[in-house]
Amino acid sequence: MASTGGGGEEAEEERVLSYGDVVLRRGDLSILRGPRFINDRIIAFYFAHLSQASAHRDDGLLLLPPSIPYLLANLPDPASVAAVAAPLRLASRRLVLLPVNDNPDVSLPEGGCHWTLLVLDNASPSAPRFVHHDSLRGAPNLPAATRLADALRPLLADRRAPLVEGPTPRQPNGYDCGVYVMAIARAICGWWSDPSGGEGDWFEAVRREVDAGSVTAMRAELLQLIARLIQDKANARSQEGDKEH
Repeated sequence: MASTGGGGEEAEEERVLSYGDVVLRRGDLSILRGPRFINDRIIAFYFAHLSQASAHRDDGLLLLPPSIPYLLANLPDPASVAAVAAPLRLASRRLVLLPVNDNPDVSLPEGGCHWTLLVLDNASPSAPRFVHHDSLRGAPNLPAATRLADALRPLLADRRAPLVEGPTPRQPNGYDCGVYVMAIARAICGWWSDPSGGEGDWFEAVRREVDAGSVTAMRAELLQLIARLIQDKANARSQEGDKEH
């Protein structure tokens, strides 16, 4: 699903950072330098980073890596969805951020050409609802988002939860959709972490913080973040080595 591959010794050699359950490779850095389509590994890494940064508040906010929403949307029956989703406690979360990919073929792990963000909103006055953020005009990923919402709706207290389109800045090219997903997620997490977070909705934060300029800058910011985390791990290993001598 919109990912880059590699196997065996070559893949091992290309590893640059392990972060939680995500392993970033050297090719991911090239993707971020762009202009290239963002893969699921980069989104999973950044969502894990946002989750860690937001964990101090409570567990009402959940950010899922792309593989889980894709799995939930493509399971064969509601019982399978319920079994996979049970540990996630979706109905008890106030916000759940779910990346959506338009890959129509589960047998093609590198399929798909567009990312969007679906938010399960149990927090705002209009909740429960699903809010879809699509950075392309006409919301071409709405069918994929609808399929995911339809799969999750039976898990909610109110099975009539509507799906609405949220305000989303338009991408000016054909490759930055994944960066828009991450930028919108960052704006939502910032709104959530604010002392007044949870009041109203996050729409104004998205309008204020996400545009073509901030998205372009975000690629460089992510490269800097990854470089800092790599250096932090190297420093930690060095300190452990010093203690052993």
